Amino acid sequence: MINEQIIAYIRQQLSQNVSREGITTNLKGSGWVDEDITEAFNALSLAVAPTPTSSSTINNSTEQPFSPLSSTSPISKGKKIFGIVGLFLLLCLAGGGAYAYYSGMFVSLPSLTTQAFEKARATTSGGYDVTASVDFSEIKDMINLFPSPLNSKKLSVTVKGSYDSGDPDNFKSSTVISLDADPSSLAIEVRALDDVVYASMTKAPSGLDLFLPNISSYENKWISFPYKSKDGEVVSNPLAPFSGISPGIINKLTSEQKEQIYELSSKTSFIKMIERFSPETIGGESSYHFAFDLDREGIRSYLESIKKYINEIGKNDSSLTAFDPTSFSKELDNVKDFKGEIWIGRSDKLIHKIVLNFGVLPDPAKTEQVKITVVAIMSDWNEPVSIIAPAEHMNLQELIAKALGEAREKGKEAEIKANLSAMRAQAELFYDSTSTYKGFCLSKELINARTSIENAGGTEFVCKNIMEAYAIGTKFPQDSGYWCVDSTGVSRSTTTLPSSTACPLK
Repeated sequence: MINEQIIAYIRQQLSQNVSREGITTNLKGSGWVDEDITEAFNALSLAVAPTPTSSSTINNSTEQPFSPLSSTSPISKGKKIFGIVGLFLLLCLAGGGAYAYYSGMFVSLPSLTTQAFEKARATTSGGYDVTASVDFSEIKDMINLFPSPLNSKKLSVTVKGSYDSGDPDNFKSSTVISLDADPSSLAIEVRALDDVVYASMTKAPSGLDLFLPNISSYENKWISFPYKSKDGEVVSNPLAPFSGISPGIINKLTSEQKEQIYELSSKTSFIKMIERFSPETIGGESSYHFAFDLDREGIRSYLESIKKYINEIGKNDSSLTAFDPTSFSKELDNVKDFKGEIWIGRSDKLIHKIVLNFGVLPDPAKTEQVKITVVAIMSDWNEPVSIIAPAEHMNLQELIAKALGEAREKGKEAEIKANLSAMRAQAELFYDSTSTYKGFCLSKELINARTSIENAGGTEFVCKNIMEAYAIGTKFPQDSGYWCVDSTGVSRSTTTLPSSTACPLK
C-alpha cells in the first residue's frame, strides 16, 4: 500500500531539485525499504503524466476566436485552475513535510537511542518507575524457588524512586521495592547516600514465621551498611549482571578503560526499528514512539568486541585474560517473541518510557515459556531531589548479632519447652507406679529436668503436686514470659507462674 507520507516527502525534495539517488539514500537512512521507495516514485510518475490532446479537435473547432486578455477565455481559466492546483500541492507538500518531521519519519532509531543514552548520562537527577511481571504458568515442572507463601505462578516486582548524581563523590538514591506473589507481598525502602545504604522493610510478608521467626518485628526499622570498601571501590555494582561484566572485572579497569567500553557500547546497535507510530505525550513531553526488536547480531558483535578489548588490556592478568561474556549470546536464542516499544522526547532527546514483552525458554528442549513484561517510566530529569538519611538506624552487624541472639534465645526456649513436655510423660509413669502424683516434685526425673531447664536459662522454677494433680512452671530467659504444664494436659505460655496444681488461665 502506497504511503502518503513518503510521497509527500519525495514531492518536496523534487521541488528542491534533489536527485532521485539523493532522495533514495535519505529515505533508506530513515528505515524505508527499496520496495516502498520504488512504489512511491512510480505513483508520482503516473500522477504527473501529461494527458494527450487531439489536434483535430483544436483545428476543427467552431468556436470564435478569443482575446488573450479576456477574463472568460480558456487560457485565463486554465491559469486560474493551475494556480489553485499549484497552491493545493504546495499546501500538501508543506503539510506532509511537517507531519513527517513531527512523527520522526527522518529520524533513525539507533542514532536517536544513542543520543538518548548520551543525554541520560549527562543528567544529574531523575525519577524511575519500573515494574517487571513474570508469569510461570506454562512451566509444568517448576521448582519452587520461594517458601510456600510465595510459591506463586505469577510474580510482580516494582522499583520506584529517584536519584541524584550531582556530586560525583556522593551518589544519592531513594527506592521503594515491592514484591507481590499472591497471596503474600513484601515492600522494602532503600536509601543510599554518603557511601552508606539504609534499608527498611515497610511491609513484612505473611506466612513466613516458620522460616523467619518474628519477621514482622523488623517492620519499619532501618538498618545500615557501607557500600564501599576501605579503598573506595564499590562493593557491589547492581548493573554488572546486565552488562556481562562482574564487579571484580570492573574494579580492575581504569577510568579511561571504562570510558572506552562505554564508547564501544555507544557505537553498537542493540535494537532495530520495526514500526514507527505517531508521537505521544509522556510525562508532559511530546515523544517519538517506535516499536523495536533486538538486534541479535549487533549484541553478539558487541560481546565479541568487549571480550577482545578486555583480554587485550589484561594480558598480564589471569582473570581479565579469562574474561568471556560471549556465552551470554547463547542465551539470546532462548529469548522468544520479543517486542519492545520506546518513547523518546522530541525536544529533550531523553527516554521517557520503555515497554518490553518476551518469553524465555528455561529448557530449550521444551516449548514452555516464562512470560516477562517490563514497563519502565522515567521522569523528572534534572529536577531537584531531596534524599536524607533516616534519623534512627541499626548497623547491619548489630542486627545480625541481635538476630543470632534471638535465635539462641528461641533455641533455649524450645529446649525448656521440650523438657517440660517430657515431664508430663514422666508424671504419668510416676502416677502409674504409685497411684498418686504426690511426691513427683521430689523425684529424680523432676530434679534432672529442673537442672536442664536452668542450664538453658530458665529461672524461678516451680513444681506443685497433690495426690490427683500437679503443675510445673518456669520463667523463660530475657524476660520473655513463662511456660506451664499440668496434669489436665495444659502446655502453654502464661504471664505468671502456677500458684496451685493448675496452670494460670493467662
